Amino acid sequence: MKQIQIIGIKELDEMELEAVNRIADKSYDKIKRELKNEVSITVHVKSHDKEGAQRKYSVHVRVMAPTRIFTSTKAVDWNLETALHKSFEDVAMMIQHAFHTDNQYKKSYG
Repeated sequence: MKQIQIIGIKELDEMELEAVNRIADKSYDKIKRELKNEVSITVHVKSHDKEGAQRKYSVHVRVMAPTRIFTSTKAVDWNLETALHKSFEDVAMMIQHAFHTDNQYKKSYG
C-alpha cells in the first residue's frame, strides 16, 4: 500500500491534481526501491500569484523512512510538473548521498 499524502490540493484544478498523483506514484516506487524499505511521502504544493494569468508553484517533499527523514524545499517553478520533478530529484540525491548508493565511483579490479 502506497503511503502518499498530498497537502494543498484545494488550490489545484483537476489536470494539476492528476499530474501530482502521477508523478508522486512514480517517484514513490523509485524512492522505495532506493531505500529498500517502506516509506511514507508527504507532498506539499503551494500556489503563488493566484490572480494573474500564470501561477508559480513551490513543492516541498518529505520522505519518512524508518531510520531518517529527508526533506526537499528547494523546488520553485512556473510549471507544476517541473517543480515536482525537481523536488523528487532533490530527495533522491539526498538519499544517494546519505547511503552512498550511487555507483559513480566503482573500482575495477583486474
